[in-house]
Amino acid sequence: MKKLISLVLCFALCAALVPAVAEENVVRIAYGYDPNTLDYGMSNLDTANFILTHIAETLLVQDASGAYVPGVAESYEKSDDARVWTFKIKQGLTYQDGETPITAEDLYYAVQRLLNPEDPKDNATFGLVNAEEYYNGQVPFEEVGIKLIDDYTIEYTFVNPTYESNFTSACLFAPLEQAYVEAGGEIYGSSSYLPLANGPYMVEEWLDDASVTLVKNPAYQNPDIVKADSIQITLNATGDVIVDMMLAGELDIADVLNPLQLQTLTDAGFVLGPSHSSTYQGMNLRGGGKSEESGRFLSNANFRKAINVALDREALAASVMSGYTPAYRLSAPGEPAYTANPDYRAWDTTANVELANQYLNAALEELGATKEEIPAIELMCYESQGAIDALAAVQDQLRVNLGLETVIAPCTIQVMISNAMSGNYDLWWGGNEASVPDACESYLDGFRSNSGSPLRGYADAEFDALYNAAVTSATLDERLANFAKLEEYFCENAMSIILGWDMHYIVTAEGTTGYYLMDGGRLNVTGLNK
Repeated sequence: MKKLISLVLCFALCAALVPAVAEENVVRIAYGYDPNTLDYGMSNLDTANFILTHIAETLLVQDASGAYVPGVAESYEKSDDARVWTFKIKQGLTYQDGETPITAEDLYYAVQRLLNPEDPKDNATFGLVNAEEYYNGQVPFEEVGIKLIDDYTIEYTFVNPTYESNFTSACLFAPLEQAYVEAGGEIYGSSSYLPLANGPYMVEEWLDDASVTLVKNPAYQNPDIVKADSIQITLNATGDVIVDMMLAGELDIADVLNPLQLQTLTDAGFVLGPSHSSTYQGMNLRGGGKSEESGRFLSNANFRKAINVALDREALAASVMSGYTPAYRLSAPGEPAYTANPDYRAWDTTANVELANQYLNAALEELGATKEEIPAIELMCYESQGAIDALAAVQDQLRVNLGLETVIAPCTIQVMISNAMSGNYDLWWGGNEASVPDACESYLDGFRSNSGSPLRGYADAEFDALYNAAVTSATLDERLANFAKLEEYFCENAMSIILGWDMHYIVTAEGTTGYYLMDGGRLNVTGLNK
């Protein structure tokens, strides 16, 4: 008996000395679309943006506290006017193969490739001095605001002051190894020729329209911050499917848009995390109208205000704009621009019929017109049933609340874009992408008098002055303060009709920690623990 007890104790002690095999920390998430491409210069879907956040390290990165810290860069200097930025690149960095070095030349090539007019990229951007002129064939690339100082030093010169947040953009500020990219040719960035990663993860497998698997990059410079061993991304999962997968324990974190889906998950005990918006949905309004007749009225601020406050955004969100949160200003909660002016509300989210008619009567008096002279305002949209249904609801509200007649004009996507770009519309149903730190370059740029495009049809000196004050601000705090004034002017003059924000809600199981949202709503799960 004593021998038996001794043997049992021996086995127990031996077992205690054997290291426990740690359970692999796999993060499971789902998205509605295949990423299509992981080419930094072409990617624009949520799925691709999520993947690039984890595989492409940029000059600066944003940590969980919201601070911008060195990524590929070791250090940087900026001019007093924040237009010239010089970066020192860390020496000894490599791509995922552990052999191919990262140098300043890789960052120079990334810009050169993005702006190449002979091979246009969807994400081409013209913030650098002479970038647009080079793209249009007016100057050589050597005159663009980028200079290779030495193997580990690069200088950028911008048209306007810029900020740390800009340098987290993969399309401009993540390194690309020229020989590798060019060897891929037309298939570079596809599932058959993946990017050469330099971030915390790399793509192990991409099964088209099915799944993408990310695994730790063994050559990553900061391995201690990488908590998740792998990230498993299920593709082509719609909102309802994502909810079902969460309830079945098949996902660890979800990005949901529909408030009803959110309620289902929180009722089941899941925890609501941070939220953000990626687009503003509504009716783009052309200040000059489609014709002289409609332009007479749409160019009047009180007429535009009448339309704006006659619409019941809550009713639209509950019926034809499912998944959208009723908007009461341009910037949505979670955006830096919103945070700088959090108490501002430009209009009610329900219709204010009395105020709408006061605005209409004021417009008619200013124009010396009668209500009978108002032409039927055209509501242009893409020929999808969802867009037509949404505009039918808008049409009904304007008729009942304001007595205005409108006509819905559905058209093909090609015709719609052509009409929009040529200014051939009154009101145009569509969304506009939110951006960091505010909506200046991505959206409000087109409202300038000298924008060079007939898209918006405005000539407003006061708007121009406020816009210029914002984009020429030397610091981010100054810019956001100036943008707040610009946003108020834009909203209070109803320069476009913002109806809803597509709020994204991050939901996890209780006890999940370590994930965070970066600027622009980019979800980072590198440090996720569950």
